Parts: sequence; C-alpha cells; structure tokens
Amino acid sequence: MTQLPPYNQQNNRMPPAQGPATPQKPLQQIPPVRFSPPGLGSPVPPPRKQGKSLSGSKIIILVLLLAILAGGIVWGVNTLRDKQVAQSIAPYQDVYAPNIFINDVSIAGLTPKQAESALDQAMQERISSWKLDIAYQGFTFTTVDYGSLGNEVSKEEMYQLLNEAWLMTRQGSVHDQRAAIDALAKKPYKAYTSQKELQGNQLADIFRQIEPYVNAAPVDAALLQFRPDEDNPFVFQNERPGAKLDSQAAINDIMTMAASGQSGTYELKPEVLLPKITRAALEETVQLRSSVTTAISADSDEKRNHNIRKSFEKFNGYVLKPGETFSFNDIVGPRTEAAGFAEAMEYAYGDLVIGIGGGVCQASTTLYQAVVTAGMTIRERYPHSGKVDYTAMGQDATVYLTQDRNLDFRFRNNTPGNIYITARVKPARNNTRRLVSEIRVYGLDMGEGVTYKLRSETVEVLPAPTEKKYEVDNSGTIVTYSDQEKLKSKAVEGMIIETYLEKYQNGVLVEQPKLISRDTFRAKPAVYYRGATKRN
Repeated sequence: MTQLPPYNQQNNRMPPAQGPATPQKPLQQIPPVRFSPPGLGSPVPPPRKQGKSLSGSKIIILVLLLAILAGGIVWGVNTLRDKQVAQSIAPYQDVYAPNIFINDVSIAGLTPKQAESALDQAMQERISSWKLDIAYQGFTFTTVDYGSLGNEVSKEEMYQLLNEAWLMTRQGSVHDQRAAIDALAKKPYKAYTSQKELQGNQLADIFRQIEPYVNAAPVDAALLQFRPDEDNPFVFQNERPGAKLDSQAAINDIMTMAASGQSGTYELKPEVLLPKITRAALEETVQLRSSVTTAISADSDEKRNHNIRKSFEKFNGYVLKPGETFSFNDIVGPRTEAAGFAEAMEYAYGDLVIGIGGGVCQASTTLYQAVVTAGMTIRERYPHSGKVDYTAMGQDATVYLTQDRNLDFRFRNNTPGNIYITARVKPARNNTRRLVSEIRVYGLDMGEGVTYKLRSETVEVLPAPTEKKYEVDNSGTIVTYSDQEKLKSKAVEGMIIETYLEKYQNGVLVEQPKLISRDTFRAKPAVYYRGATKRN
C-alpha cells in the first residue's frame, strides 16, 4: 500500500480517531474461595454466587456490539484518511499535476486551455526561432521559417497528449490519483508530438514564383546610333548578363541552413550567362582611326564655304561596309545649282576661276588625307595641276564631274569592320574667326598607339620654260593693242613629288615609309595678256 503524505506537520502521524467512548460495566466483587488442606476434614464447599448469571443471548448481543464498535472505529479512521487524501489532491482537480511536460514545456498548474495556449506559444516561438530572408540583388522576395518547411504541430495530436496527461492523475480512487501524483515526483511525465522532417515542398512552390524574376537571357551590347555631328558620335546599348537559377541547389542550401538553425539572409546566386557581344568589344570596332583638318583660306567667301559644307552633307555619317568602295562623285553627285551648289572660286588647270561648286576639291582633299591615314586602299585619285593653298603638294585630290569629264576620288574599305565617316566645317581651334574642314574616320582599332602620317618630298625640279605664253584680251580692259602685253602669271618650275605613308606607334616610326603616290607637276611658262587691236 502507498504510504500517505505527512499531513500532521508536528508529529508526522495521522491524528487520533474521533467518536464516542465505549461504556464500561462495573464488575461484581467475588468473595474469596476457601480450601481445606487434604486430610484435615471434609472439604469446605465453595461459596455460592450472589445475584443472577449472564445468559447466552446476552453474551451474543455483547459480542455484536463490540464488533459494531470496532467496525465504526475502522470506518471512521478510513473516512478520515480518504478526506485527507482528497484534500491533498484538491489543488490539482482543475489544473495539470506537477512534473508534466509536453514538448519540454511544463504545463503543471495550468488549466487545459492555458496548457493549450502555452504549447501553441512555444511552438510558434520554435517556428520563428529560425528565419531566413531569400534575397537577390538587394531585393527580398520572402522570409521563410520552420513553418514554411512543414515543421508544425498537429492540433489533434496535441489534444491527444493533453488528454492523456489530464487523465493519468484522474483515474481510480483518490488514493490511486494521489499515488499517480507521487509517482510523477519520481519520474516526470514527458511527451512529445511527432517530429516531422523538414519538407521542401513549399520552398519548391516559392522558387517557382521567384524564377521568372531571376532567370533572364543575356542581352548583347549594341550600337544604337551614329551621331556624326557630335564629338562622341556613338550611342551604345550596354550588354546585360543573363541569369539561370538552380532552384534545387538553392532549396538544398536552405534546408541545410534550417537543419543547423542558421538564420539570416540567403542571397540567390544564379549562374551568370554571359552575352556574346560586350560594349568594350563594340568600342574596339569604332575607334578613331584618323582625324584630319585642312584650313579654309580667309579669302574663301561664304559661297565657297557653302559648297564645302554641301559636299560634306552628302557623306557625313556615311558607313562603308567591309570590301565596299566609296566614290566621291557617286556620293556627292553633280555640282550644279539645281543640286544646291553655288558659284565660287576654284582651281582649274592651275588657275583660280569662277565655277559652280568651287571649294568641293577641298572637301575631296580632306577626305583623301583622312582615309589614307586611316589605312584605306586608294583606288582612284588625281592631283591638282599645281599647288593649292589648303595643303601640301602631293597630298591633294581633285575631283571634277561633267558630262564630258569625270575625275573621281575612290577608296576601298579593306578592313573586316565597318568604316564610319564624319565631316563638318567648324571654327579653328586656335582662332575661332577662321574655319577648318574636318573629317574623322572610325573603325576597327589599328593597334595601341598606332597612327599614320603623310610626308611629301620633291624628288626632281623641272625647269620653267623660257618662252612666253599669251592670252588675247578681247575686252581691252587690261591691254588694248596687239603690241601691248601685261604679265598675267609668272613662269613656274615643275616638280616631281613623292608622297609616303609613315606608320608610328606611340610617336615612334615603326615601319619603313610606304610610297603611295608620285605626282608630276609640269613646269609652266609665263603668261601675258596681249591686246586685240592693231595700231594704225
């Protein structure tokens, strides 16, 4: 039998039983018996009892009364003991007994509702004890916790454990209940809801939603615009790398972090998909290969300057593809008033004359110098018959286009990339009141620090003729009579000019100069005006 707790705190014993005392009858006094010793006479008979003796029925009644009295005493003691045990377990009638734990949460002294709330709170704390932000490039898609991985308590299972814990101290008699409570002191009750393995199913759903925001095809860089009138004429679209998210690998990483309780931020690291074309690669295809300016004479009037600009308009922004040939006369077209050209001074056979399109040759000369120093192959080029004032002899290119005469300037793009041409008239750098014609040529990079220069030298001088050349002044404005003459132009020596293309790298000549032209400028006799009228 389980020993009861010490309810009497002073003597550690049960209190004495309470109830009426058993009445005691006074015993009759019995007179002494007298005996005669043997041989000394007749024995003396015993004295007779005084009063009446007990009958058998009375004895039975007396025994029954004693039995009832003893039973009453036992019943009283047991009742008292039951009452004391009931009082000892009374504090636990509406709450859980001591030393009861579910999921390591003590529910002792809690009502069922309080116990349920405590377990819910503990589970929520457990679920939220691990949190992980899933982020990419500074943006957080979502935050996951243990609940996201299926680590939740089944309500039905929790109610079952609570019910079992409740009933274990409420079955049988009060003594059985007290014994169950005492047993908990020696061996606490600990129960756990089933431990579910972390599941990645919900993560898989999350990543299916994330993938469209991360996965992207790479975007190649592109040349969007060619703006020839700007100092930096090219507008690019930058490349963008693509991305391919390995969702399963990310889920595995997150599950590992969850198992170890590692909170924080999980930065997605998709595979980088590189574009095929980068801006850096495109920029290598549009490097400045050459830039040439020729000074426009202060004597050049607005009409001549207009003709230079008009020529430039025809090929400013022109893109010459690999293997293609550029024809100046085809691109610029006829120099006529209908085409927008004006009358201006121009060189014709070494003389300055008025002609429609005067100044166009400065445009063709500037273009020639620009493309030859850009490494282009010259297919057709003609020098002037004499010196011009905007460049050195041997470095010019004259053009002419009429029905009966076609002097063209042509060159070929011999590079594997496009050639881009800009052309404009602009103020001189050191004197804004003066103008220059400028042409820039862009294309594939020629190499680090590589530039080309033209160098012309006179290899032979041709003596000027001694005979004179005459022109009749029929107008009579310069000279009147046939025996009169006036110098129009002096005699000029002829020259043979060789022009070389020199390659430099970082300012150092790195190759033997290449002869690109040998021009012969014929000697010219002096020219005189002569009158048309004979004297009388």
